[in-house]
Amino acid sequence: MTVPNLFDRLVGWVLAACLGAMSCIVFVSVVFRYVLDSPLSWTEELASLLFAWLTFVGAYIGSRYRSHIAIDTLVIFLPPDVRRTLARLGDVGVLLLLAIFAWQGIRLTITTWGLEFPAMEISRGYLYASLPVGACLMGWAIFQGWRGRGLEPPGRESQS
Repeated sequence: MTVPNLFDRLVGWVLAACLGAMSCIVFVSVVFRYVLDSPLSWTEELASLLFAWLTFVGAYIGSRYRSHIAIDTLVIFLPPDVRRTLARLGDVGVLLLLAIFAWQGIRLTITTWGLEFPAMEISRGYLYASLPVGACLMGWAIFQGWRGRGLEPPGRESQS
């Protein structure tokens, strides 16, 4: 098993754990609020924190396997060299945008580090740190794609 593949599997397991935890937390929140009439104050905060990490780190998986939505109606009729060049230009544009996301995400994380979630009493910076982490992971995925590594999702690797 290669290191990128191992890393992808680890990220996948972490994302699955976040989704499972978030689902359980929301379920418990609904039960306590509407069945027991005793709402829990921390469940919304933790669910939103997990959702942010799930979204931005999950976007890395989409970038890694090039599974984000793309419109290629005209591009598929172009010669392969032109398609590769256009794909690289698109990747450069995405990298520039990710650099802005990472930079602004770091600024936002630093700005909000002193603020706390009222119920959980932890820094709101943890919420906003998901943006630069996700942006850096997506940038790394683009570079890995340029190197021709791991464009097939786990379980679909070629049998050789």
